[in-house]
Amino acid sequence: MKVGYGVYPLQEMELKFGRHTLRIVKESEVFRYIRESKDGRVEKVLASREGKIAVNPVEPVNLPKNVTNYLEINFKNTLLIEPGHRKTFFTTFPVEIGVFTTGKGDIELIDVFSNVNLKYSLYGDPRNGVVCRYWESELYTNLPERNPLEEGIMRISIRNNFGEWVEVSRAVFNVYLMKIYYSDEMVFSNAEMEILSKVSAETKFLMDTMRDGMRKSVEVFTPRKVPVVTKRFFMEWGV
Repeated sequence: MKVGYGVYPLQEMELKFGRHTLRIVKESEVFRYIRESKDGRVEKVLASREGKIAVNPVEPVNLPKNVTNYLEINFKNTLLIEPGHRKTFFTTFPVEIGVFTTGKGDIELIDVFSNVNLKYSLYGDPRNGVVCRYWESELYTNLPERNPLEEGIMRISIRNNFGEWVEVSRAVFNVYLMKIYYSDEMVFSNAEMEILSKVSAETKFLMDTMRDGMRKSVEVFTPRKVPVVTKRFFMEWGV
């Protein structure tokens, strides 16, 4: 039984990802994709002769279905940052795992699953706020070790452009432009946050990886599928 992210030939095999077991079974002229866990069973038929299967972490807003494109990371240890100061921290984020089939000239998502529990929140007021995938994390000054099948590591650079000390307890992101990189040891994303006032900030994702040799994940929200998006998210309902 193989374990790990990557790209595999479309052939009979079995893969283990935490509590989920993936199997590819050959039947006559087609393949059958099967995922089993305590949550149930997913089964799909793949009609392909020369395809491949790609399994990698994806943007963490696809489950139980795509109800939002926003991720809220709530900091367990609140940050106080002085005016004009920039500091880089590490946080964690929930990992969702996407399974793609690749053929001639295209990549298609066939399944998404996760090994962590789902929780959503409302950022802002009930009338104008946004629904977010919710996650709690410490703010780390050193790179933490985490199970890459459950949690990713986000490096976040926080700069206070306001003229006073600001208390920061969370960061909210638009994941349409989230870039995720992975290896056998780590899932990684890079971001920045610019504080504009006591209650507002802008966040965005960067394209830098953490280490040489990490692979870029296939994205669910590709520019081809989402032609018009903003590069930043404006946090207007509190930091």
